[in-house]
Amino acid sequence: MRFGLFSLFRESPFPRLQEHAAKVQEGGKLFRSAIRCYLESDCEEFDELHLKVTALESEADKIKQNIRAHLPKGILLPVDKFQFLWYLREADRVMDAMQDALHWLSYRTTLVPEPLIDDLLLMVDKAVEVIDEFQPMVESAVQYFHTFSNKERDQVKDVIRDLRLKEFESDQIERKLKSDVFTLTVNDPAATFHLIRLIEYIGEVSNHAENAGDMMRAMVAK
Repeated sequence: MRFGLFSLFRESPFPRLQEHAAKVQEGGKLFRSAIRCYLESDCEEFDELHLKVTALESEADKIKQNIRAHLPKGILLPVDKFQFLWYLREADRVMDAMQDALHWLSYRTTLVPEPLIDDLLLMVDKAVEVIDEFQPMVESAVQYFHTFSNKERDQVKDVIRDLRLKEFESDQIERKLKSDVFTLTVNDPAATFHLIRLIEYIGEVSNHAENAGDMMRAMVAK
């Protein structure tokens, strides 16, 4: 006989997991605003947005630490504890990657060639779309672990499928951007390095989100 997740926890970690997902999603919106601001020559809010993302990263990290500290010991769980903690690790790294990208931008003012801007913003938008799948994914998982209903399980899988598709689209944009950067900044090696690393950080946002989705998929697998 299978028991719901919540009946086995002294205090379920999933409400806190939902809080963490909400912080990541909030961070995604600020991250997008900060990148847009950086690319606008007359925007003066980058530092403020950067600090807000850093503060959210700290809040998300505290939630992660709280979840880890309060996981019960010696209780049989209907999910693999390693997979649960790995999901949490990858979800938290999404926030880390956003913070790292903004830290990196703050080190240098780089004039981004006009032909790169649309694709760069598209890649950021795609990363935020991936992040936006977190809350519905966790909410569907909470319902599944209450009921172990095939319907709820399929909903989790559907969200993860959408997440993977958007991450794949982000990868396609990333490859094109890197090629274009080398072509358009050939006379400014410092700009080339700065932009290539920025693109990699943005890519890591989507990559860690996909990794978290893979772990959630493993947790709901039969």
